[in-house]
Amino acid sequence: MTETALSEPDQQGRLEALREENLVLEQEAEQLRQFMESMAALIEAVERPKRESEALNLLSQVLDSAIRAIGAEDGSLLVPDEETGELVFVLVQGASSKANLVGRRLPAGRGIAGWVAEHRAGTTVNNVPADERFYPELDVELDYRTSSLLAAPLLGGNRLLGVVEVINKQNGKLFSTGNLTLLTLMCRFAGELLHSLISEVELTQSMRRAEQA
Repeated sequence: MTETALSEPDQQGRLEALREENLVLEQEAEQLRQFMESMAALIEAVERPKRESEALNLLSQVLDSAIRAIGAEDGSLLVPDEETGELVFVLVQGASSKANLVGRRLPAGRGIAGWVAEHRAGTTVNNVPADERFYPELDVELDYRTSSLLAAPLLGGNRLLGVVEVINKQNGKLFSTGNLTLLTLMCRFAGELLHSLISEVELTQSMRRAEQA
């Protein structure tokens, strides 16, 4: 028995489905390419540690790569203030960079980033305003809307060095488990880079103090 020929509307529907599948595959391939480029840069940096100022520039590049690879609109890096326990914005990229977030602080333990810092675990939130961990004060103050968010800890040498957030998936889409895995891997390598640099700086400072004693 021969297959019944598809009607023209069915053919058009199948072609449209194939186009959508092809677009998804192209997007996934681009995400993978961005991820591999970021990992290659980080691996090189870990093997040949750079000066602290260069590390911050590299972290900025990693944040940019994460935003583009995951398909987000914005991203930020927060670091802990060891004296107060607050998280401080030190890098901001995307549309939110115009909001002058750098230098602003999250109270200790507050917000989704505060939860990530406390639990040292990443999280995916695709309905941020409904999440009980959400700290809305900055959105209100800056007239910004956080709809969806991925956040992962920067860990190095078993120390919490910061939290990376990517915000608002493009085109209103949802962040996936794969997106969080990608961000977590980036943060893991970046954390080891930071740890190696911090250890090197601390050793240099200790040697200088010993010489001056």
